[in-house]
Amino acid sequence: MSRDKIGIDQWVEQYDQRVTRARGIQRFIDQTSKRLPVWGWLIVMVLVGALLPVVTANTFAIRVAGNIALMGILALGLNVVVGYAGMLDLGFIAFYGIGAYAYAYLSSDFTGIHLPTWLSLLLIIVISALFGLLLGSPSLRLIGDYLAIVTLGFGQMFVQLTTSLTRVELPGRAEPVDLTGGPNGIVNLDPLSFFGLQATTVVHYYLILLVVLALSTLIIYHLYQSRVGRAWRALREDELAAEAMGMPTRRLKLQAFAIGAAFAGFSGALFAAWQGSVFPGNFDTTLLITIYAILVLGGLGSLRGVLLGALIMIAVPDILRNAPLAGTLFYIGVVVTLFSMIKPRWQAVALVLATVVFGVILRAVLVGANPEAFEAVKATGAWLNDAVRGWLPIPTNAVDIGNAAFALLIVMVLVVSRIKNPIWRLVGLVPTLYTLVFVWETRLSVEPSVTRLLFVGVLLIVLMVYRPNGLLGQRRVEIV
Repeated sequence: MSRDKIGIDQWVEQYDQRVTRARGIQRFIDQTSKRLPVWGWLIVMVLVGALLPVVTANTFAIRVAGNIALMGILALGLNVVVGYAGMLDLGFIAFYGIGAYAYAYLSSDFTGIHLPTWLSLLLIIVISALFGLLLGSPSLRLIGDYLAIVTLGFGQMFVQLTTSLTRVELPGRAEPVDLTGGPNGIVNLDPLSFFGLQATTVVHYYLILLVVLALSTLIIYHLYQSRVGRAWRALREDELAAEAMGMPTRRLKLQAFAIGAAFAGFSGALFAAWQGSVFPGNFDTTLLITIYAILVLGGLGSLRGVLLGALIMIAVPDILRNAPLAGTLFYIGVVVTLFSMIKPRWQAVALVLATVVFGVILRAVLVGANPEAFEAVKATGAWLNDAVRGWLPIPTNAVDIGNAAFALLIVMVLVVSRIKNPIWRLVGLVPTLYTLVFVWETRLSVEPSVTRLLFVGVLLIVLMVYRPNGLLGQRRVEIV
């Protein structure tokens, strides 16, 4: 009979054995991730990403991909402060704005200064890091909610100042000076230019952002593996214990603030050059929520999680603008979710088939009783969407009934989640799944702006319930 070893976590000790026993795709991914170094993965990412302009000439798709890379760079900087050092910084977007406005000052007609791109970016990194030190210095004694409140005030103050500093009295000048352009912002910024080559198209900026994302990931990875990175993790887990062990916690916090701010300012400069202008509304609370959602979704402290979170949080809301594509991905996602959560798998197959039969019978009854109350099937060009709409009776007053069905769906989900018997739970899932499809076709697919918000909210709620550490976050084993 084997005995548990004192002081050794058996789950952690058996990790290599589980990897060895793994089969198929999981074993291939685990073994390949060990053999290929980080820089190798980043080269693969850049090469695959560079194929996008070759595969498609769709400017919108390339712009979305560039935005994913930009938000990934920004989230990497926030990951240093929150994921590594464990400091809840809610004013992080202000550094993003500082970098953007600094680029506007150094590369536009607003000030009449037109520095070379490399010099502007270098100065912006230094300026942003200094602002990080300025914010970090008075916040060193604050932790948790108190730090969050102070930094949130800094972020809100930045937006207010950029909006209102349009008539500032300066010593030695008779007329007021416009420092920020106010709500109208600063326009006609210089494009990025390297080695005599100027970025003028969406493809140019996408490729630049892709390379910068790979380099930023590599830099932060080496920071994470360094002595400073290990000290940040110790600071995150227990600041008092880290200080008792002789770690310079004050300096570590300042380093995290400065490095995170430098990445934020650098990404803000890239954003300003790409957009060609800066406005106070570009740095509101919505962007802060998006960046934190990226970290929470991917997993705090995980570089791969940051990249995956940026891909999901930026790409999916934009995909929802295309109704046929969004519908196809929605049904694929529902099926994948069912097969991943319902075991054994034959029960998932039975659930899908039972829902199809349920819908066929219900349509025959309702349409047969009153054909005028239902709309004719309209082709969307996507075979899956057309097949579902041909199976689903769409009433003429779809808005009102769809709203009622949405409220009913919430009640049904709550009821089904409380059912303990697996058989009755499957029975309850049949009308619930049917109602979900009905709500999607009548309400969610026709209002993408609302659906995007619901998607983010539901995704984060489900994630917090079933995987609180994020999709790729590291699980923590604690002794209670």
